[in-house]
Amino acid sequence: MDGFAVVDTETTGIDAAHRHRIAEVAVVHLDRDGAVTGEWSTLLNPERDLGPQAIHQITAAEARQAPRFADIAGDLVDRLRGRVVVAHNWPFDAMHLRAEFTRIGLDTPFDDLAGLCTMRAASVVMPHSRRSLLACCTTAGLPAMRWHTARDDAMAAGALLGHMLASAPDAVQPTAEQLRAAAWAWPDLPRDRVAPAHRRPADHVEPHFLARLVEHLPRDEEPAVDAYFAVLDDALLDRRVSASDADALVDVATRLGLRRTDVLAIHHTYLRALVDAAGEMGERERADIALVARLLGITPDAIGAPVALDRAPTIGGLVLHPGDKIVLTGMMTNDRDVLTARAAAAGLRVMTTVSRLTRVVAAADPDTMSRKADSARALGVPVVDEAAFVRALAALEG
Repeated sequence: MDGFAVVDTETTGIDAAHRHRIAEVAVVHLDRDGAVTGEWSTLLNPERDLGPQAIHQITAAEARQAPRFADIAGDLVDRLRGRVVVAHNWPFDAMHLRAEFTRIGLDTPFDDLAGLCTMRAASVVMPHSRRSLLACCTTAGLPAMRWHTARDDAMAAGALLGHMLASAPDAVQPTAEQLRAAAWAWPDLPRDRVAPAHRRPADHVEPHFLARLVEHLPRDEEPAVDAYFAVLDDALLDRRVSASDADALVDVATRLGLRRTDVLAIHHTYLRALVDAAGEMGERERADIALVARLLGITPDAIGAPVALDRAPTIGGLVLHPGDKIVLTGMMTNDRDVLTARAAAAGLRVMTTVSRLTRVVAAADPDTMSRKADSARALGVPVVDEAAFVRALAALEG
């Protein structure tokens, strides 16, 4: 064998049989003595909702632009070929890798005995440790990592393997099954088709979408401002501009031949319409308009008009009415059954599929790639986050 390939996956759920997918994969190479000789990782577009984002912290804005598994299969195979595969709780990673390769028509040797499991080995070497990767590494005296990222979890599992190779080599000697898997005759697949995609740094700040407008396109007609306003209405339903919203706004502006300066002027007009509806307004509404101003790239001081409302603004805010059809998607913070019951009690019609008559789709992450959200975008139905939906539901409940 050529050494070890330590793998880790972050997934959209625990059961590959229920359509859960890999959202991030990493491979760390170790030589026979446990020294790290290389590493590789990438986010993946799972083409579905991302599931437990509170655990893996992968956002839909990151995953939606990542490669699909089929795009990187050749790169992954090249990093597994000739090596004993290793993972902490190998059967879990084996199940998901096997399912992904099966989807692209490729057989694998990845049964539950084909990989060296550091969790199982650690139960022999350090029987008093709990079974998690964090607990095993702590017991072994290894440094903390950024847990629940595929790259760092793979590095941590590799460090744990290196520790056991040095302290208890008999517990981690490859078995005949593992050596047979290492010698598997993988087919030659295309490599380097796409670049790996990585997580954004924790302190990453996404540039405002106005900065992404194509400035060199000339104006060839008067812009259809109402068309842009309609997109902007939906974008501001939940008082945020998600990555999908920003893409839609940039696309509309570009198709209309609008330059950055044109769009900024339109945003001022939009905000003025919001303020012109003003009567008397409290601090909450004032903060709301200031937030919309910031989302539009306008400083609150530039509003230049009395900030007062005699009624809540409907522009840029989600308002629900009895009889509205709504759809829920994704793993939400609130219990889905409770939200459904509240919505039904308030007179909303909770549907399982999206149609042109759907008022709104509420998602755990508004950039989700779930089928429901994809259908909503295709039909022009707004997709808002859970917090915006809960606020609108509370207002309807009175």
